[in-house]
Amino acid sequence: MRIEPGQKICLDTNILLDATDEGRLFHSKALGVFSLLPQSGVDLLLATQVIREYVVVATRPEKNNGLGLSVEDAANNVFEFRKQAKLIPESVSSCKNLLEWSVRLQIAGKKLHDLQILSTAWQAGAQILVTSNVADFPKGLGPQIVALADLDLP
Repeated sequence: MRIEPGQKICLDTNILLDATDEGRLFHSKALGVFSLLPQSGVDLLLATQVIREYVVVATRPEKNNGLGLSVEDAANNVFEFRKQAKLIPESVSSCKNLLEWSVRLQIAGKKLHDLQILSTAWQAGAQILVTSNVADFPKGLGPQIVALADLDLP
């Protein structure tokens, strides 16, 4: 999928993890999201929840499916991501959407984390949410869900 200048793109947690971990399949492409899209006039957005989730996974030991980074290294990575992306907070409106959407679609449990990211992105005006896990997000709500693998970088 081609991204046009002026679009607002929200990134899922796994894009940050892909950009950090050189061993991941889409490491180079995730780095390209941060280096190429802002240069082409695209606004990158990071939900505060994405930052929390990133630091949790980045600092978890590798044996527990984490990256094994120190808190300092994870925080420094976040500061680097923030140089290219705007931080968007969860809001009262995004919480209201979360609750309405969860009731309407009967989404519960862990899936609520992804629904909150989607709602926060939508409240911030994002047209697209980029993720490595398209199946984690419901279709037809908020921004269009696009797989990192399907993203055409400039």
